[in-house]
Amino acid sequence: MKMPGADIQSVRGRVPIWIHQELYAHPAAPVIRMVVTFFDQPESPLALETFINVGDEAQRANLAALADQDELVMLLYDEALTHQLTKVVPYQNREVTAQILHTAERLLGTVPREHFDFDAAKAAVMARASL
Repeated sequence: MKMPGADIQSVRGRVPIWIHQELYAHPAAPVIRMVVTFFDQPESPLALETFINVGDEAQRANLAALADQDELVMLLYDEALTHQLTKVVPYQNREVTAQILHTAERLLGTVPREHFDFDAAKAAVMARASL
């Protein structure tokens, strides 16, 4: 994850972390949105989002591997892309991850190749989802 150095400093040590996944069935492509929230400052937690394209073999494989992991390793990089912190947290969303991946793959099969546009689908999700 890339974030400002000050935010990295804020999440050092024991900080509650919440990981949430959502699947959007956009007509141009299925979009999986993963939100990681660090409760470093309870009144204004730090939330980061990432988007997964199951049409991309590497991204699909990474998500499938996550469905089998007991821990999630998060590498945090500053603005200069220098590794600043590694956090390892228990990963308890394995069943949800597997279900979302299975459904996303099924949805991907319904999108004709000539209409597939992950970037457009992601942009639509970003426009309606908020952190």
